[in-house]
Amino acid sequence: MSSKLVRQARQLLLSTIIVGVGVWTLPAQAEVSSAQVGALVEALRLAAPQTGIENDGLYSDWQIKPENIPRWSRQCTGRELTPQDFAASPVTARAILVCVMRDVFDEQYAASGNNETVAVRRTASWWMTGDPTRYNSTSTNAYTQKVLDFYQQQRRTAQSPPPASSSPTPQPTATQPQRTPQPSVQPTATQPQSTPQPPTQATARSTSPSQISEAQVGALVEALRLASGTDSENDEFYSEWQVKADNIPRWSRQCTGRELTPQDFAASPVTARAILVCIMRDVLREQYSSSDNSESLAVRRAASWWMTGNPDRYNSDTTAQYTEKVLNLYKRSRLTFFSHI
Repeated sequence: MSSKLVRQARQLLLSTIIVGVGVWTLPAQAEVSSAQVGALVEALRLAAPQTGIENDGLYSDWQIKPENIPRWSRQCTGRELTPQDFAASPVTARAILVCVMRDVFDEQYAASGNNETVAVRRTASWWMTGDPTRYNSTSTNAYTQKVLDFYQQQRRTAQSPPPASSSPTPQPTATQPQRTPQPSVQPTATQPQSTPQPPTQATARSTSPSQISEAQVGALVEALRLASGTDSENDEFYSEWQVKADNIPRWSRQCTGRELTPQDFAASPVTARAILVCIMRDVLREQYSSSDNSESLAVRRAASWWMTGNPDRYNSDTTAQYTEKVLNLYKRSRLTFFSHI
């Protein structure tokens, strides 16, 4: 073999090794934790512009444009809220915004090379202008830095509870399960509202085998409500979903950044629904994967998880009737949803 060919072969081998090393040493995309999303949503609230005008056309402590509220509330709770309803319940508003901002933050984390500081500022820019790349421009620099400062304050304050890097593991409701649900979403912003399309699940969680829609999650949560038993007035379960008391503080903190008492949870069906949509989203996504993307089977597995903590028992003697009931109610809810589109 000529010396020229030998050199070419060596160069090719070296290039292959370098490329291989590059592939294996790329940083894994981090998934933003619930604590981080909660800190971001609180930072956006603290940084919201105070116009001093009582009726300035913006709603809630986050100063949201009214046209965003019906869409976001339906996306995150399965029910459209009016701007007035949204503003009337800070807990509900927070749950919806946590839902909306999770994927935005996830996407900006990836776009910033997993740099938390830049990701927060990019997300704040998206929230304010609809364009995350303008985070350091003259018109937005002061605002995105302000959001970052508030975010860092929140993160320091939250260091005493569980570390921000680890998401709490949700456990069953009523008689239910344990796993680690996390919301999915679309754009928010008290401001942009021009057109920015929010990040999609595929961006933040590309390993997800199938994209679960908000309509599917909403239909599942409604089916669980309709299938719940509510015979006893004081049966130690809370809300129309019959949720165990010890799940509520953990789930509400995970999904809204604030712990609710079982009584507070039961007092607001809208808030309860938003939290359960948050919790059940990843459960359904995981069961979709486990069922090879069979929607019917995924719903029955999710119902089994909810009832027993074990999705594999969906067809056992003790749960088959219940999971089939949830599936039938789910299908009915899906039909109802499509009839209103």
